[in-house]
Amino acid sequence: MAERLALIAGSGALVPEVIAAARQKGFELKLLTIGRRHDLADYEPVKFSLANPQTAVEAIRAFGATRFAMAGGVSLSDVVREGLASYFSGAPARQSIGDTSISDLVRRLEDMTGAKPMGVHEIAPDLLAGEGTLGGPQPDALVLETARHALTLARQAGGLDLGQAVVVAGKRAIAAEDVGGTDALLRRVRWLRFRGLVADGKASPLVLGKCPKPDQPLFVDMPAIGPRTVENARKSGVSAIAVAAGGTLLIQRQAIRATADRLGVSVIGLTL
Repeated sequence: MAERLALIAGSGALVPEVIAAARQKGFELKLLTIGRRHDLADYEPVKFSLANPQTAVEAIRAFGATRFAMAGGVSLSDVVREGLASYFSGAPARQSIGDTSISDLVRRLEDMTGAKPMGVHEIAPDLLAGEGTLGGPQPDALVLETARHALTLARQAGGLDLGQAVVVAGKRAIAAEDVGGTDALLRRVRWLRFRGLVADGKASPLVLGKCPKPDQPLFVDMPAIGPRTVENARKSGVSAIAVAAGGTLLIQRQAIRATADRLGVSVIGLTL
């Protein structure tokens, strides 16, 4: 008997790729969408709001899901985080919760529905970044050294439960990802360069490092990049993007390579 997968879909191009992989693997699929996604109407999704997670819980139960997964972008304000904490704990939330605590709520969803969490990388392993150059020019020794340093700092920043990415100039950290996400981080770097606070990257390469947080369960919020990440990196003066091999999703892999080749941005998978 095929497993029944409830896929909770956020925004972005990752969702169609995960749907295609799930269908290819033979999952019986039920789609739940957060917000409006007109491109998925053919799947007759259950639409729900994070302000009312009960709708999703009931849909997962009614479908008889054996597994559930989450894919795509989701914006979690403090109000939403407090509401989710209150709903899943059964008590009023006294404070906002971080991403690490969100992982605990996912486990509560398992208790409430009987379905086990599943990572996108388990459904679509072909989306995982491998090791080596994934697009753009081959990095030289200096860029590789800087890339490893960027991933080390990204891992440390993740320990603060803040974000999954850091931009460095040589050995100097320029900016870290926060609740605004990677696109906002790169816009900030662009502004810092405009202000003259960051050099042109020739002597000290500007590198974006992105990796999972320490002890982060990979069934929720796995780091991901797409062609837009490469475009925004180039606009910000970033010459290389370093990602954790086996721990980062490549959304539209071929488009990432084509964009990186066209813009001259090295995309590198490194083992932490």
